[in-house]
Amino acid sequence: MNRFALWVEFEIKPGAMPAFMAAARNDATGSTAHEPGCRRFDVLADPVRPDRVCFYEVYDDEAAFEAHRAMPHFKAYLIATEALVASKTVTRLVATEGNAVSEGTIGATSNTSREQYR
Repeated sequence: MNRFALWVEFEIKPGAMPAFMAAARNDATGSTAHEPGCRRFDVLADPVRPDRVCFYEVYDDEAAFEAHRAMPHFKAYLIATEALVASKTVTRLVATEGNAVSEGTIGATSNTSREQYR
C-alpha cells in the first residue's frame, strides 16, 4: 500500500492568522483523533514569513483522504477559513516503495505538483 500525503502552503491575509490557526488546529486534531486513515496532520508556521502556514498530511490512501473531506471538522474548517486565505498551493505526494523510515515517517516523491486538491 502506498501512503497518500499532501503538502499544502497557505498565505494568510493580514490580521487573519489567529482565526486561521484555531480552525487549522481543530481540523488537525479532529483528523488524527477521529479518522483511522489519517496517520499524520501537522500544522507548521513559518518563523521567517509570519503570513505563511503549511500543512503536512499523511493518509493510508486516497480513499482515506476522501473520507477526511466528508468529516464535520473538515467542513467546519473550510467554512471558517474561506475568507482568511490569500493563496493556497497543494502538492500531492505518495510514498515511494522502500523509503519508509518508520510508521510515522515516509519518504515521498511528487505525484502531481501544485494540484488544487483540497
